[in-house]
Amino acid sequence: MQINDTAFHIKSFGKGKPVVLFEAGLASDMNTWENIPKKVANNTSIFLYDRAGIGKSGLSSRARTIPNMVLELRSILEKTKIEPPYVYVAHSMGSNIARYYAKEYPQEIVGLLLVDPSPDRLYDDYTEKEYIEFVERGNKAFENSNPGARREWTHYLENRKYMRGLQISDEIPMIIISATEWDFRQYHRKMINHHEKSRNITIEGSHGIHQEQPGQIIDLILDLVNISE
Repeated sequence: MQINDTAFHIKSFGKGKPVVLFEAGLASDMNTWENIPKKVANNTSIFLYDRAGIGKSGLSSRARTIPNMVLELRSILEKTKIEPPYVYVAHSMGSNIARYYAKEYPQEIVGLLLVDPSPDRLYDDYTEKEYIEFVERGNKAFENSNPGARREWTHYLENRKYMRGLQISDEIPMIIISATEWDFRQYHRKMINHHEKSRNITIEGSHGIHQEQPGQIIDLILDLVNISE
């Protein structure tokens, strides 16, 4: 799929509405979801893609800001005629993209499932020393990564500005999964909206909880699919 200067790797399969969109975490491609999409496709339509510079997608000349990534996703969906409504499933940093999309286009989203989302306000609570150490660890972790992954990391902390004060419409049911590996839950509670079906669920496991407990993730996706019908 060619969008402007970028060739995007996409997959779509299944049948029915809503379409379940999958958004991977920082520097991760669609394979992070393993067999979850195939299982969900027994009930509805699925869409996966690799962001620009990640997985099998080519690099983009656009900066890796959240608005640019949302713009690219919308261009792909429009060109492929994959129309809303959408249940948007996102992991870690990908949750920032999903939240921004839901804020900008709430009429298109009928459910949000955020899997251990990046808590943008966490970094505001760091001391200067902790912040510097975090950046240094990230720089080291990505120094030998491909250019697309490095670009996502470079924009990661700066992209927090798009999350400040961001609220999801109370018309959208929203489920946030908090894994127990890191203490993100206190920040996740502040992200949740006030839809009667919205909830924050803690699941024992690592930040990659979607790979450790796929059955629970599938059940929660289908809960949102069923709510929207």
